[in-house]
Amino acid sequence: MSGSTGWGARQRYRPDPGVEMASDDTLYDVVAWRQAMQTLSSRAKGAFGELITTHKKPIVQFANKYEIDPSNLPYVEIFSATGGTTDNLTNRYRCQTGTNVGGYGVIRSKDTVNYLAGQGLECQITAAFTTGVANSLQFAGMFTVTDTLAMGYDGSAFSSIYSSGGVAEIQVITITATGSGTCNITLDNDSVGITVTNSTVQTNAEEIRAGLVADGTIGGKWRIEQEDNKVLCISRSVGDKTGTMSISGGVTASIAERIAGVAKTDNHTPQASWNVTTSPFTGFDPTKMNIYKIQFGYLGVANINFHIYDPNVGDWVLVHRQKVANVGTATNVRSPNMKAGWTSASLGSTTNLTVLGGSASLNLEGEENFINDVHNEVNTKASISTTLTNVLTIKNGLILGNKYNLTRLFPLRISVDNDHTKAVVVEVLKNATLAGTTNYQYHDEYASAVLYDTAGTTVTGGERIDGFTVGKGLSEDIDLSTLKAEVLPDELLTIAVRTVSGTATNTTVSLTWQEEK
Repeated sequence: MSGSTGWGARQRYRPDPGVEMASDDTLYDVVAWRQAMQTLSSRAKGAFGELITTHKKPIVQFANKYEIDPSNLPYVEIFSATGGTTDNLTNRYRCQTGTNVGGYGVIRSKDTVNYLAGQGLECQITAAFTTGVANSLQFAGMFTVTDTLAMGYDGSAFSSIYSSGGVAEIQVITITATGSGTCNITLDNDSVGITVTNSTVQTNAEEIRAGLVADGTIGGKWRIEQEDNKVLCISRSVGDKTGTMSISGGVTASIAERIAGVAKTDNHTPQASWNVTTSPFTGFDPTKMNIYKIQFGYLGVANINFHIYDPNVGDWVLVHRQKVANVGTATNVRSPNMKAGWTSASLGSTTNLTVLGGSASLNLEGEENFINDVHNEVNTKASISTTLTNVLTIKNGLILGNKYNLTRLFPLRISVDNDHTKAVVVEVLKNATLAGTTNYQYHDEYASAVLYDTAGTTVTGGERIDGFTVGKGLSEDIDLSTLKAEVLPDELLTIAVRTVSGTATNTTVSLTWQEEK
């Protein structure tokens, strides 16, 4: 055929009239045309390739609109060490490494988006980075201690950041007989002496928990929780902790490893090796404020898609597709429940590296369908007087199974019965301080994230989210779901009561809540 090189040649086609052309005479080869169609198609599809016909559901949204230091914001978590800092620069969050080796700054959401099977998750986030240097890490995206899906600098290379498979080690201290004196505890070669009293094994467990938390070194490396006669210690970092673990003196106790730590596996991909396009748009500069989107479906091994917003056309550009299905036997992340935020870390560098962030959101593709995971606890306390007293406290625990707990709790209903000749005042408080020696117990160790306490006595501080009175000899049933309150991991919800005058015979509280795991 004249003018043809046959089927082996790359055929050429005009694009669809709906696609912008450089000129009326522009022709596109098949490969470029397919890439263009792939990009257009991906914009209308979810993490599993289905057409998106419903809206995205924002689960986590935060921005520093009022220029408040992140340390004073209740909806973010901050972490820094070794000269690293976290603060704000006008209306932007700022994470800096400082100039010390190992310095870091982290700002992330306290809230979590919890994965639901068959639905995709995405993070949209703004960020500006310092030009990368060797032995450092800067990123913005979604992450937990065990997994990271983000965009940023891996050393000097701007990259899609993908780390997975990390495990935070858990050590469990079990007290089998009470005692007194000094209890010497070593966690991964760090030691502390804690004074214990001859009372109960539960009281000893709480004394040990408080002492470990108060120690700057151990408290900085581990998060600690008391449950009955046990103290649970979960590492703040991943990786196997091979140092000495021991307990001696004061009480009869043992320490045992529940699960060994495992380091994360990094699969970062530099911009030059992105498999969709290495040029999101002309003039792209990561040191300027840009918008990034990371989208993934779980079901174990769905793709992870990395996008950058193109301001020239006002749309997303898919730059890299991380493939996991049909590659190995591991899931794409250890846990698909994610937080959003920014990190700047020295891994050996001494250059002060700054990551700036304007705002971030975590979105669920489709509706948020809550499983009917509802629970209830009841307690009666005698002789409550005019002093505000804990009747029932639930705690969203640090650990669920063998991992950091990322469950959200939603209070649904409270009932209070007042066996007294005067009215009582009821306060519903978040994160109050309980006097006395608390003794947390599992509500249901594996079916629920909650621990509860009835031993705590007087109550101070905290944030009051509801309050009401119950008349003499009466009961009240209050719908808490209308508050749309949530209790995040390591947070408390306390039902506290005081009388108007006199001393009540018995006060009974029943609390119902829902869990989203």
